[in-house]
Amino acid sequence: MPDYIVKPYDVLFFRGNKSFHFGQWYSQGVFPPYPSTFQGFVRHKILDDHGLINKQGRLTDPEKAKEMIGDDEGLGKINITGPYLMDSETIYFKSPMDLFREGSSYCSAFPLSEETLESDCKLNLSCPNLPEGKLDNLCPPEIISLEELSGYRTSLEGIDVKGSEPVKPEERVGIGMNNDNGNRMVQRRRFYVTPYNRLEKNVGLYCHVSGEKMKDGALKLGSESHLTYVEELSSSFMLEEELAKTRDSLIDNIEETGNFRMILLQPGVFKKGWLPFEQEEVNDLKLKLLFAFTKAPIRISGYSYQKKAADQKGIRLKPLVNTVPAGAVYMFKILNKPGREQIKDFVDSFDNKKIEHRPYSRMGFNHVILGAGRKIKGGEYA
Repeated sequence: MPDYIVKPYDVLFFRGNKSFHFGQWYSQGVFPPYPSTFQGFVRHKILDDHGLINKQGRLTDPEKAKEMIGDDEGLGKINITGPYLMDSETIYFKSPMDLFREGSSYCSAFPLSEETLESDCKLNLSCPNLPEGKLDNLCPPEIISLEELSGYRTSLEGIDVKGSEPVKPEERVGIGMNNDNGNRMVQRRRFYVTPYNRLEKNVGLYCHVSGEKMKDGALKLGSESHLTYVEELSSSFMLEEELAKTRDSLIDNIEETGNFRMILLQPGVFKKGWLPFEQEEVNDLKLKLLFAFTKAPIRISGYSYQKKAADQKGIRLKPLVNTVPAGAVYMFKILNKPGREQIKDFVDSFDNKKIEHRPYSRMGFNHVILGAGRKIKGGEYA
């Protein structure tokens, strides 16, 4: 199935989960949009392409629509990867959280030793090495290119991250409106500022969609319904083409070191809270979590038109779920001694794949890649 790029004609804005409180004047947005938001755009586009939705936004054939795009319980045949920022040259991702500046380049954090510390997480975790100084001043740029990500996953030191800015913030001033009694009137002292996102020339949102195709054409996207254009790309899964170039080197490294990193490219919604795996043995590999770099969970919900999960002013909402932020990094140690074929099978199952948890993984959540580990010598990491 093909890749697509969604290019806006104007600025884009996606509301976050935090609402205004009395006295606040700055609205908070999210960019790029979460998969839970973007999947609604993809499904709407497919319905529109097949004439299954009228101008009033109502389905013309509910049964056929459900067969094509699913419902609240699932996405039918559709499986989405993305969205990610993309320009004419590359795709961009959230920078991994274990990267820190070291001189003119960046290095990846790793455990100081195999010995573990007591943890409130009910896990015995290792202490990672960290550079001296305030960590906030040593973090990499917010986004990393596909080529830089490919180099990062096979390296631990001397990682080159240039930093790109395919999106510029553009703040705009608005004012509250009172719609009581059918009259639109300006509300005094209700000014607010909204952080819009203006994409640079030739920049759009990349995605890969399987199960159903989207036709080239326009459709509105974002919290304020700004027009975008969907275009099919000539390549098919260009993300896989690039990552496949370093997969053999990655397998060699895991076989040599007995360790690997797992990097979240999109937020993660897992069956076991913040942990990606439910059990310690996965695909015949016995795994132990050494450490993880992550941040506070992100709460994600959405609108439901089919069941009353929650009702707020007549709007039905889907359940609120906690997600692990994109860019989170887990480092695992392999406790048993698998052969190369077992390691290859594990890498093929999880590298550039989505950890299964429907319907979230079908929306685009849980997208991960694997990265190199570090060899242990005498209980210490070399």
